[in-house]
Amino acid sequence: MKLRTKSIIVICMGFSILSFVLSMTLNTIISGSYSDLESNTVSEHVGRVLNQFSQENNNLAAIAYDWSVWDDTYYFINDTNEEYIQWNLQYGIFYDIDINFMLFYNNSDALVFSKAFDFNKGNETLLPDSLYTYINENKKSFFYHPALNFSQSGIIAYNKNETPLIISTNPILHTNNEGPVQGTLIIGRFLDNDRITSIANITQLSITMHPLSSQLSTDLKNTSSYIQEKPLFIQPINSTYIAGYVKVDDIFGNPVFIMEIGSNRDIYNQGLNMIQHLIISLFITVAVLLIIVVIVLDRFVTSRLTYLSKSLNEIKNYNDLSKHLDVKGNDEIALLEKNIQNMLTSLQKTWAMKDSAESSLQKKIDELERFKTITVDRELKMIDLKKQIEDLKIKTGAERMQ
Repeated sequence: MKLRTKSIIVICMGFSILSFVLSMTLNTIISGSYSDLESNTVSEHVGRVLNQFSQENNNLAAIAYDWSVWDDTYYFINDTNEEYIQWNLQYGIFYDIDINFMLFYNNSDALVFSKAFDFNKGNETLLPDSLYTYINENKKSFFYHPALNFSQSGIIAYNKNETPLIISTNPILHTNNEGPVQGTLIIGRFLDNDRITSIANITQLSITMHPLSSQLSTDLKNTSSYIQEKPLFIQPINSTYIAGYVKVDDIFGNPVFIMEIGSNRDIYNQGLNMIQHLIISLFITVAVLLIIVVIVLDRFVTSRLTYLSKSLNEIKNYNDLSKHLDVKGNDEIALLEKNIQNMLTSLQKTWAMKDSAESSLQKKIDELERFKTITVDRELKMIDLKKQIEDLKIKTGAERMQ
């Protein structure tokens, strides 16, 4: 595999790992921050709804105080005069002060008078017998007043089949807030769907009341167990809706509802969009950097190494050590080119010296050949001449003997 290919693969892998790590880090940090922000927002929403319910209770308590600390009410408990009823207990009065019913009890805990109106139907209505039964069963809680200024306000869920109520109880006193206590005034509003919708419209949130006396779904049962551990439980329902669950107590401090406050997940989805844009920007940036790095690497490293390799191949193929490399720059590759050029120059000188030595050696060999021809041939001729002389002597001696 070529260096250029290896370099590109390694760089791509490095940038890919970097992109993945940065993406996961951004996703963890930003999504966590937006989740915390969303949880804080849901907590604020729940607080806003609870404050609205608290205002409902305070408003009802103020109305109950105005009607209970009043001489006309004080005397009405004893004489139940018709004039009080005609002037103060008509539909218009109830509608104006936004209450659905009034219950007047004397000191003997007996109901003296009651009046209730249904604003949806626009007429007088009767309260269920189960409400009176509930009040009678909790006389001590409703009719016991440890102090002249003692009052109670809150929700009662007296029957799972009936509409829950928001009520306020006050002792009936003189206008100057003096006793003795003449009885108890109970006023209230129906906590029906219209009232819940009205609070939801004020707070711009979705509100659902889940009575604990009814059959809860599995999710709400789990939610109820979580709420036992902490006052507020936040649960994302889907990608667009999140709910905060809080326990709601009745007027006596007993849990009666799980209130679900829902809202859109605009903040979290904004965070997701931001993460997506950041990741896309990150990948675009990494891609651009990758291209730049590859171009720079190719321009200043791999292309020069390719040129160097090509030049060396030409020198090898043509056996031309006199070819010079084009050395540019002052970096490591340029230094390598200079060293190779110096090596080629040294090799060229060495080959030149070798050629010169070979030429000189060849001359000496030629001279030796000539010397050999002169000396050896002459020696051979002398040996041959000596042999002829010996032969001649032998022949001459034989003739003399004859």
